[in-house]
Amino acid sequence: MAATSLDTFGVGMFTPLSFLFFLLTTDLTVTEVGWGASLATLLSIPFSPLAGSAVDRWGPRACLVANNVLAAAGYLCYLLVDSLNALVASMLVVLCAERLYWAAWPAFVADLAEGAELDRWYAFTAAGKNASVALGGAAGGFVLGTGWSGAPLLIVVLNAATSVLTAFLFLRPSPRPRPAGGAAPEPKTAPEPEASTAPDPPAAGGEAPAPQAGWGAILRDRVLLCLLASHTALTFGWLIPTVILPVYLVEVRALPTWLPSTTLMLSSLLIVVGQTYVTGRLGTVARGRVISWGAGLILCAVGLLAAVPAVGEGAMVAVVFLAVLLFTAGQMTATPAFVALSATASPPEARGRFLALFNLTWTLSAVVGPALVGVLIERHGAVLWAVLAALVSLGGLGYRFTGRLAPHLLASPQVRQATP
Repeated sequence: MAATSLDTFGVGMFTPLSFLFFLLTTDLTVTEVGWGASLATLLSIPFSPLAGSAVDRWGPRACLVANNVLAAAGYLCYLLVDSLNALVASMLVVLCAERLYWAAWPAFVADLAEGAELDRWYAFTAAGKNASVALGGAAGGFVLGTGWSGAPLLIVVLNAATSVLTAFLFLRPSPRPRPAGGAAPEPKTAPEPEASTAPDPPAAGGEAPAPQAGWGAILRDRVLLCLLASHTALTFGWLIPTVILPVYLVEVRALPTWLPSTTLMLSSLLIVVGQTYVTGRLGTVARGRVISWGAGLILCAVGLLAAVPAVGEGAMVAVVFLAVLLFTAGQMTATPAFVALSATASPPEARGRFLALFNLTWTLSAVVGPALVGVLIERHGAVLWAVLAALVSLGGLGYRFTGRLAPHLLASPQVRQATP
C-alpha cells in the first residue's frame, strides 16, 4: 500500500497534464499530439503478451519493480520532447511500462486474496490509490495554479521520482510468501510417495491442462471473447477524465485551467470515501449486472457533458461537476467487479498472460481515442459524444449478455466462493 500510494500520488499530479503537457511545452498542435499518442499506443501492443509471459515467469512483484523503473525513464524523456518523433518515442516507453503494470498488479493482489475477499481487496486498494491520486491532483492543481511557466516540467520530474522510490519499495521481500515456499519444509517426509505419484496424473492427462495455459486455448474460449468485446467497448468511457475533459474544458470551452485537476481530485476523494462501501453493498449482485449498472451511470455522465454547450456560462462548471459525480459512481460500481473478474477467469498457471490479454481490451480506445478526440472535439463535439455513448451502451449490454452465457463465471463473489 505504501508503494502504490506513492506511485499514484505522482500519477495524480501528472494525469491532468497527460495530454496538455505537450501542448504547453512544445509547438505541437492538438491533432499532432492526438495522432502521436495513438501511434505510440499502437506500437506498444506487441509488448503486452511479453509482459504477461514475464509475470508468469518472474512473478508480479519483480515485474512491478521493472514497471516503475521503465516509467521513470519514460517520464524523464518527456522533458526532451521537441518533435512528433520524440513524443512518440517517449510515450512508447511509458506505455510499455503501463502494460507491464496491468499484467502484474492484478496478479499481485490475487496472490493475497481469493474468493469473496478479492473484490474487497480491489476496492480497498482502489480507495487507497485514489486517496493518493486526490492528494497528487491537489498538489498538481496548486502548482499549475501559480501560473509559473516551469510548473509542468516540475510535475513530470516529481512523477518520475515517485516511480523510482516505488521501485525501491517493491524490491523488499514479500511479507506473504507463496504457499509453495512456505509449505515445502513440513511435508518433506510424508509427501514423498505423493511426489512420485504426482507425475502420473499429468502424464495420463497432461494433454488436457497444457492447452489451457496457451494463448490459443484462451482465444478459442467463446465466453472470453464476449468479455473481451464487451470490455473493449466499455473502456471508451474511461477516456473522459484523462483525455477528453482536460482538452474539452480548457481548449474548447475556455474554462479555468484548474478545473480538470479539481474534478480529478473530487473523483478520487469520492472513491476513497465510498469505494469499499459500494463494493460491499454489491457483493450479492452478479458481476455482469454490476458492470452494466456502472455503464449506465457513465452513459448519463456522457449525456450531461454533451449538454454543456446548451447551458449558460455560469452553469457550465456545475454541469461538469455533476457529470464527474455520475462518472465516478459508475467507476466505483464497475471497476472492482471487472478487475476481479479478469483475475478469477484466468487459469492459475497462465494468470499473467490472461491478464495481459485482458489489458489489451483497453488498446482500441487508447489507440483510437486520442486521435478521435483530436479530430472531433473542436468542431464536431456532438459526433464525439454520440460515438462515446454508443460504445459505453454496447459494453454494458455485452456484459449482461455474457452473464447469461456464463452465469457461474459472472456470478456474485459470495456465490462464486460457495460454489466450489
